[in-house]
Order: sequence, then C-alpha cells, then structure tokens
Amino acid sequence: MGRNVCFRYLADLLRRTCVARFPGLSGHGTFQPDAPFHLNLVANSCARVLAMECAAVVPATGTAIIFGNYQHQGRDGVNHKPVFVFVTGVLLMGVSPGLALAQDIFSTSDYQQDSALWNSGGYYRNNTVLELLDMQVENRYGETGAGAEDALDLASPHDYANAWEHYQALLAEAGGGTQHTFETLPDWSGRFIGGFDRLDGGTNHAGTVAAMLTPEHREYFVQEMKATAEGRIWESSAFCLPGGFINAVDRAEEFVVRPGRVWMIGADNTMNYIRWIYTDGSGHASGDFAHPKWHGESVGFWHEDVLVVHSNQIRGWKGLPFEFTDDLETVERYWLDGDTMRGELFLYDPNVFVRPYFTQLVYERDDDARPELRPLFNSCTDTNGPSSKVFLDERGFLNERLPGDALYWEATDPRPWGTFFDESDRRYLEHLDAGGTPPGE
Repeated sequence: MGRNVCFRYLADLLRRTCVARFPGLSGHGTFQPDAPFHLNLVANSCARVLAMECAAVVPATGTAIIFGNYQHQGRDGVNHKPVFVFVTGVLLMGVSPGLALAQDIFSTSDYQQDSALWNSGGYYRNNTVLELLDMQVENRYGETGAGAEDALDLASPHDYANAWEHYQALLAEAGGGTQHTFETLPDWSGRFIGGFDRLDGGTNHAGTVAAMLTPEHREYFVQEMKATAEGRIWESSAFCLPGGFINAVDRAEEFVVRPGRVWMIGADNTMNYIRWIYTDGSGHASGDFAHPKWHGESVGFWHEDVLVVHSNQIRGWKGLPFEFTDDLETVERYWLDGDTMRGELFLYDPNVFVRPYFTQLVYERDDDARPELRPLFNSCTDTNGPSSKVFLDERGFLNERLPGDALYWEATDPRPWGTFFDESDRRYLEHLDAGGTPPGE
C-alpha cells in the first residue's frame, strides 16, 4: 500500500468509524476548529489505532510522513500541534500502548539507531521497568508486559524553577515553620516498610519513563533496560559500592524525631543508610564544606505535623531506573496517616529530567516485633567478599588489578555502570556474532 493510498485509507476509516461515533466532528480530518476540544481528543485517540494500520504498510524510505502537520485553534483558545508522525514506517507520537512496533528493544540490532522510538510503549512491548528488570528471573524474555500509558503521573505538578524555590514557597506557606518541643512532636516510632510508588515508573510502560529524561540520559536508560532484560545486570552492591541517595530515601525503616533534628535510618543485606535532617534553622554547609555527599545534605522544617525537607550536595549516582548528577536537589514531605507514613519526593536535575520528577512515598508501620527483623549494621563484604580489584598475587602479596585487566575497576569512575554496560554490550555482540544464542532461545 503506497503513501497516498494510506492517507485515503486513514481518512476513510476516520470518516466511517470515528466520526460515526462522535457526531460533533467532520469526517474530513482529525481536528475541526469548531468542535469541542474533548471531542477532538477522542477522535484523535480513535485515529491513533487506525493510523497504526497504515504505519505497518508504509515503505521504510526514511521520509517523514506527518498527519495533521498544522496548528489550529479550538474553542479552548489553545493552538494544538501535530499529533501523528511516522518515520521509516513506524508511528512515533501518539502510539497506542497496546500496539506492537515492527522493531523494538528485543528485536533491534542497534538500539542507538532507534532513538525516535524510545518513548513508545510498543518499543518495550509494553513492559514496565520492573517487568524488564525481572524478565530473566521470571523467564519471560521478550514477552508482552502489562504497562499502561500514563497510568501514573511522573512529572511534578508544580512550576517552580528549582528545588530551593519550591522549598522556600512551602516555608512561606508554613509561616516560617512550626517550632516543636518534645511534647508536641508527632509520634513516628516503630519500624516501617515501603518506599517509592512510581520512581521506577510504577505501572507505566518503560517509554513513559524514557520520555521524562533528557536525550543523553534517555540513551543511558534504554541501554540499561536492554542489557538488564538480557540478563546483563549492574548492581552497586555487587561491587560493594554505596547505594546512594535514592536508596537511602527508598529504604528508610525508622524515623527518629527530636527538636531540631530528624534521622532516617535503614539497612539491607549489604549496606546501611542514615540521613541527618536538620530542622534547627542552621541551613546548609557552604564554602569548602559544600561538596557532593553520598546521602546529600538535608535541612527541613515542620508545618504542623508535616516534615518538609530540602536536600542538596548529593553525589551523582544510580537510582533505579535512572542515574542522576551532582546537580540533583530534592524536596520531600512526610506525614503520618494512621499507621502509614506518606510522603512526596520531587527531584530537580536539569541534566537528567526534562521537567522535575515526582514520586509518592508510602511506608507501612510493621508491628511484627520479632528480634530477627530488627535492622542490623551490615557490610557488603559479609556477603559479596572483598573487592575483586584487590587480589593475592602469585608471590603471596596483596596486589591490585591494572587497566586492561578484565577485572580492573577505576575507583574514580563517575559512571562505573556506564563503563560496565559499554563493555558488556561489546562482549555480548561478540558472543552473538560468534554464534551464541540470545536470551529466550
């Protein structure tokens, strides 16, 4: 089917299918300036499915085919921009999440050439980030996932220029903050279990997360998703490296509140987390003492029984499912609702996000008092052994791996996971070229 035939086919389908269901629309195009805006949106959604049929048959010539490449002003007074875009025969914008693409993260020979598809749910076969991460464990490589289109909003609903402006606005709203005493502080005692509800995208397909990232970090994200789905996984704990700021927030188990200070404490099998949040008005460190720290530096205030926190000086690192830079600053809010600690986290890092990222936090108080469930101080070497960079050589001396050694690790590498994935990609392609089998075969 040629392009012109496809245009006519789409228009005819729109006329016969969409317009018949929505009488407020004309049958000669997707948008009509005089139609109610919500009807135009409905018709457009209908057209997405129909347009996909054309996308499957348009020759892959590399020429962009644009549907609705014009602006119009509807009754809402807003200029609406192009909706449908095909490049090399594949729908790029407005892709219905339930429709597969001709080429995706599982079938591609070079994901870097697929950048126009990275925001599409179909590119990941509608898998969520978690489904991609667990794909090898669950032995379901390449299967279709249950991810939805924008099931959870990942973008901050606020328009603050940066985290500090956001924090100052909340401080002004609180009238400078509530000055608590031991007697008036909320009771946050107990052990809590929980964390983020959508930092990894939640029930959204992975393309929703990709769309929140800048082009550079979107490529990093896709590289990791592809490698992880294939079983090539990088974990900081495997190298006895710190979990970083994001893990410290997600894995908090205890909230210790005192006038002037709050501690958030957590532990897992390989590492420990502790954050000091100063609510005494002392502010952030400055000058020579202002530098990136694993858990950042946090100050806060109380708005009645709600704790508000600003963190900066955070060391750039990994935080599922993306990485962040030394420029990351955050705003958090915490409050107790019965036995549930609720919270919000807003991440500001213009190097990484196209707009501030948002996730809710939910921790449930655990009444199980068994001693074996108490947090313990753990060392990564207790479970993973010492770093593979250090070894006992043939002379009986402790020695270190050197550059060029397959087990060498550069301690000052700011992106060790990136180094790993680049080398893993190279070796994996060599493995396939030599006749090796990919996952699932």
